[in-house]
Amino acid sequence: MITSAVLDSIHDGVIVVGMDSTILYANPAYTRNFGVQVSKVLGRKLSEIEPDSRILTVLRTGKPIVDDHSHVVSVGIDIVANITPVCEQGQMTGAVAVFRDATEVMALKDLVTRYHSELLELRTRLLDVGDVVWDSPAMRRVSELAQRVALVDSTVLISGESGTGKEVIAKLIHQVSQRHKGPMVAINCGAIPENLLESELFGFEKGAFTGAGREGKVGLLEVADKGTILLDEIGELPLSLQVKLLRVIQELRFMRIGGVKQVKVDVRFVAATNRDLKTMVKQGTFREDLFYRLNVVPIHIPPLRERTRDIAGLVRVFLRKYNEKYQLEKRILPEVVRFFETSYDWPGNVRELENVVERLVVSSRGDMVRLGDEVLRDYFTLQGDPESRVIVSGLMNLKKARELLEQELIQKAAQTYSSTRSSAETLGMDHSTIARKARKFGIKFQAN
Repeated sequence: MITSAVLDSIHDGVIVVGMDSTILYANPAYTRNFGVQVSKVLGRKLSEIEPDSRILTVLRTGKPIVDDHSHVVSVGIDIVANITPVCEQGQMTGAVAVFRDATEVMALKDLVTRYHSELLELRTRLLDVGDVVWDSPAMRRVSELAQRVALVDSTVLISGESGTGKEVIAKLIHQVSQRHKGPMVAINCGAIPENLLESELFGFEKGAFTGAGREGKVGLLEVADKGTILLDEIGELPLSLQVKLLRVIQELRFMRIGGVKQVKVDVRFVAATNRDLKTMVKQGTFREDLFYRLNVVPIHIPPLRERTRDIAGLVRVFLRKYNEKYQLEKRILPEVVRFFETSYDWPGNVRELENVVERLVVSSRGDMVRLGDEVLRDYFTLQGDPESRVIVSGLMNLKKARELLEQELIQKAAQTYSSTRSSAETLGMDHSTIARKARKFGIKFQAN
């Protein structure tokens, strides 16, 4: 048996009783927790001291009791007990009970929960989930909510404008969840024709319809078994399929097209949309019951114009991505990033920002992208009214700035029209004035 010296050093209370319930041993932690003296309990029968003790049940049945919670009125504490039969040479000779203060157990659970949350945060930052950037408070809240909801299997509805990163957050939820070893399957409900969408989701049996394969086909719901399925652009799902999807979410079973047997799946549903589903419900184009089944945990991703603090981090991510892809070493100067943050609304959100960075990487002539870069200037001129969009990189004398702007506009006109007459008409200048200024700036037109 374990020596008393070892038992005396254990933090938990320990008591050993014989088959007749005589108390053979009690360690210091036991006497301290229960406020008794060793001399007052050793040699006494537990059945006389505590007739309802669970230790007596173990002596009677020979079966252990694990994690038994009870309240000790005499000392006013909650305890957790583990009671195990003691056997020698195949015969039961007594029982040993280990008691722990439940308040300590709860404190440890709280500590474990806190550490687990911190580990999730660290793990999330190391995950390969694409372009997850949350320098802004808004996106930090989104990522924290995504991590919390990832721990359970609740259905999630991610909303936000096109290009805000809804699929990235869905991947984050999957990779932080207990399902991360299972598949992550995404289906765009708006990109697949209505007559094919049902077969993509549910699959079909052989011969189910004209053109069906000889062996049938497994649907994406089955492919996502033990994992997560993302229903992207859920607002585009036809009404005829909405009721079928609702049944799958509720019952986690369905039938293939042309099938007669129910197929069971273990799937976590995440939906995403850039549409106002509440308005669609009022208009009768989206089922109310499906909306509430999907909207258990809503996550809204704000547009990039409302979280401009994320832009610098996103630019770094995209710049590294496309430098590696094209084996280049381009740099984007801080003045360009500041322009991105302050002078444009990014209607295409993160997706548009990524496209711009890729364009700068592959199209800019030098290794350094500056604010006056031709590729950058051309892109933002095309996005809005060229008469109202001026890029300002720093302060200077107003007269000098006006002269530089005139020179740049005349140079652009010369490249576009080649004649002073067409350029003068576009710029709203007299033909003689533009000819004089062109000579001043050394700008040559091919024709006049």
